[in-house]
Amino acid sequence: MSSSSEKINLEEYINSFSWNKRVVLLITEESDAKLIMETDGFFKRNRCENEIRNLEYIRIVGDDVNNYVIADKYDSKYGIWLIGYDGGDKFYTTDASLLKEIHDIIDKMPIRQIEMAEQNKKCY
Repeated sequence: MSSSSEKINLEEYINSFSWNKRVVLLITEESDAKLIMETDGFFKRNRCENEIRNLEYIRIVGDDVNNYVIADKYDSKYGIWLIGYDGGDKFYTTDASLLKEIHDIIDKMPIRQIEMAEQNKKCY
């Protein structure tokens, strides 16, 4: 039986995607409207490109943080993290700069190189 007051363990939630999805984690305050809009917009505009790279977007904004048990490595930090298939942090930034190069960063990863060789899907 679950209760709506139970918190989600963020690290366990991220690990539930291991070896299936790469994760983009956004943790920020509601006052950072620019970062929120840029990140949300990136995921809307680049849906196909993100899908073929197996990107999962976890968005924790403002009071949403109270719904999670936050691991020490994310506690009291704001920004965007790229988390690999292995659950390890690959990149972190406090602004939207990661979004400009995220596809290139992922495409240089060894597993992504194999995926690209085997993948037929293209985005137009």
